[in-house]
Amino acid sequence: MDDGRAHVHFPAASPFVLSVGGTMVSGTPPAEVVWWVPPGERASDGSTAAGATGGGVSTVFPRPAWQTATVASLNAGSIDGRVVPDVSALAGSPYYDLIFQGKDSPNGGTSAATPLWAALLARIAAGLPAGKRLRFITPLLYGATPGGQPAGQAGCADITSGDNRSPGIPQGYTATVGYDAVSGWGTPIGTQLQQLL
Repeated sequence: MDDGRAHVHFPAASPFVLSVGGTMVSGTPPAEVVWWVPPGERASDGSTAAGATGGGVSTVFPRPAWQTATVASLNAGSIDGRVVPDVSALAGSPYYDLIFQGKDSPNGGTSAATPLWAALLARIAAGLPAGKRLRFITPLLYGATPGGQPAGQAGCADITSGDNRSPGIPQGYTATVGYDAVSGWGTPIGTQLQQLL
């Protein structure tokens, strides 16, 4: 929607899903940062050079009770909405090495980051007792661990650099220490998540 306001997309904004943002490796020395390639949105000509992670505060879905993280909307007068993403994974450079029709075709996007999380959670669930396999993971990430910190914070590498600004919006959401509306809790540390779940 091109109305000068910040919006988040469905189904990522639904309170019934795990919303996944994107990261990339950038800089010297290399560091994992929020995925953002100018101008931030995919080019209208279909070029895949541009892109960015989504994220923000929903203007449609209220913030669920289990989402303990607080992020203010960029939209004046907006509801206290569902904040996305919950977590992140690699979506940009150096991309995933895909083979398409027998040819090397590196690619990424949050369409690659989301299946990475799905595969990781499926592998973790396979090793859990039967009673703990079919749980809605998203609320668990915001719940406290025995050490007192949220499980998402304990089980993810925090992404603290970058933003997701786009054309027509004066600023995006910025990565910060802890939970934020551009990288969520961060990227998965599989062994930590396995122990926490």
